[in-house]
Amino acid sequence: MLNYPAFTNNEFCKVEDLKISILDLGFIHSDATYDVLAVKNREFVNLDAHIKRFINSCNGWRIPLKYAYEDIEAILRVMLAKLDSTYPQDLLVWIAVTRGIPKSGNPRDLESCEPNFYAYMKPYFGFNRNNTATVCLSKQQRNTAFDQRMKNFAWNDLTLAQWEAIDRGYDTAVLLDSRGFLTEGPGFNVAIVKDEIIYAPKHNRLDGTVMNQVEQLCAFNNKSFNWAAISADDIENCDAMFLTSTAGNVINVSCFENKYFNESEIITWLQNTI
Repeated sequence: MLNYPAFTNNEFCKVEDLKISILDLGFIHSDATYDVLAVKNREFVNLDAHIKRFINSCNGWRIPLKYAYEDIEAILRVMLAKLDSTYPQDLLVWIAVTRGIPKSGNPRDLESCEPNFYAYMKPYFGFNRNNTATVCLSKQQRNTAFDQRMKNFAWNDLTLAQWEAIDRGYDTAVLLDSRGFLTEGPGFNVAIVKDEIIYAPKHNRLDGTVMNQVEQLCAFNNKSFNWAAISADDIENCDAMFLTSTAGNVINVSCFENKYFNESEIITWLQNTI
């Protein structure tokens, strides 16, 4: 994996060459943002949406981005072209920018920082070959102190939730917010199905590109999709559940806590269509 293509600060390199200084505020203060996109069959998936979301996140965190939209697209396409036939056809692509190091040394001197840009490709590691997941409800509350639509490295709550899932023998976990409503999980959006209607959390979650595809696909095919406030009781009483992520696409949830789901026609349809 270390020999996969990468890019940082005007130079193409390998993943093993990427480095970040311990003085970078991206490391010290998590003052950074990133995005993740997928390559399927050597083609980028939703490239436009991901680059735009990345730029929006940079703007939201007020981190200057020295590359324009067209530059980022060109960088990623060159990286992809560097892969020969021995590499997988499906890949995960990661792009990020960190605040950099204050020239004065003062961590409050944000204006003097020179941001650092990073990009790399690597294989995608899913839950399993069947693209399914077992999920628990974490006791860890989702951080709602800032707008989760801006991607960030503040994963402490998500990481603790993932540890809880590991300790309890589940693949992963979903988190509620301070009001008791469903948000998301470590690296994915989540939705439930009730009476053939899809419900996805309206607040406190990333604006996921795949979940947006689900919404658009449902609208085009006259299927019901709703952004809603979803409680733990709603999950317990739903007919099916699924996760969405850039690399995993639509991931069927086979079990939530002690509740096992039968095969869902609408989830199968989504997996076969998106």
